[in-house]
Amino acid sequence: MDFLIGGAAAMCAGVFSNPFDVIKTRQQLQGELQKNTKSKLPYRGLGQAIVSIVRAEGLKGLQKGLGSALGFQFVMNSTRLGLYETVDRFGWTRYSETQNHSPVLCVLWGGLAGIAGSAIGCPFYMIKTQIQAQSHGQFAVGYQHDHRGTVSALITTYQTQGFKGLWRGFTGIVPRTAVGSAIQLTTFTKCKDFFMEYETFKNSTFLTATAASMVSGFFLVVGMTPFDVVATRLFNQGIDSNGKGLLYRNIFDCFIKTFKIEGMRGLYKGFVANYWRAAPHTILNLTFWEQFKKWKDLYLSDEANMYFE
Repeated sequence: MDFLIGGAAAMCAGVFSNPFDVIKTRQQLQGELQKNTKSKLPYRGLGQAIVSIVRAEGLKGLQKGLGSALGFQFVMNSTRLGLYETVDRFGWTRYSETQNHSPVLCVLWGGLAGIAGSAIGCPFYMIKTQIQAQSHGQFAVGYQHDHRGTVSALITTYQTQGFKGLWRGFTGIVPRTAVGSAIQLTTFTKCKDFFMEYETFKNSTFLTATAASMVSGFFLVVGMTPFDVVATRLFNQGIDSNGKGLLYRNIFDCFIKTFKIEGMRGLYKGFVANYWRAAPHTILNLTFWEQFKKWKDLYLSDEANMYFE
């Protein structure tokens, strides 16, 4: 049940955050491995990016890749949040003496849960990235894949590249999700503990989860964005006849080339859009998660009471 709750919460949040994910993806790909391209960029700011997407593809362009995005959110977060909730219930994230949450253990289990989730959800993330990057004319950025939909893209990728092709770029998403998950779950858990010391928050699951998520979302974006840029570029790059990337050999090659040509700003491309994607997504995801857990506990409690009556 904990695994289904985690996946359902993430899907609810994903519907609201996907437009910012589309913008973030295109900003991370525009001007890829180029210097001094500011005047040529179609997605320079959040407002201009929205206008460019709507102009080229209509309002539906803001929800591009939604199917694969929700697929990734469910698979990744059902695994990630389900595992984290399970180990937390066993007390493996707490000091044995005081039962308070240990930041070190939260980071460890949050990171491991993130790795497990990304390993399973990797194909959906790759297809999501490639579909979100698709546009035309002056609005096209990065390598353009000709996908018609999530299922079609998964089948085509498997047929042309084999099972291994579905996990191309896996080395990019593992550190991204491990770092992001460790930061998100650790800061969320510790902030929730802090806010719960005050009477106002003790009486409201929603208020506690929202406040903790707002803080968690900021730290998440600061720590994860460079890894997010690299993951986006590794997944979206084209491949040659041997299945090798046209631009990057691996995650280290992508980091080095991006930093060497575009500088630190290149590794933080799409930061604002990423914050508007990640912060609300964190708030909605973890708030839904807390609320769903509360409803589950109430349901099980009612079931138990009916059994003993």
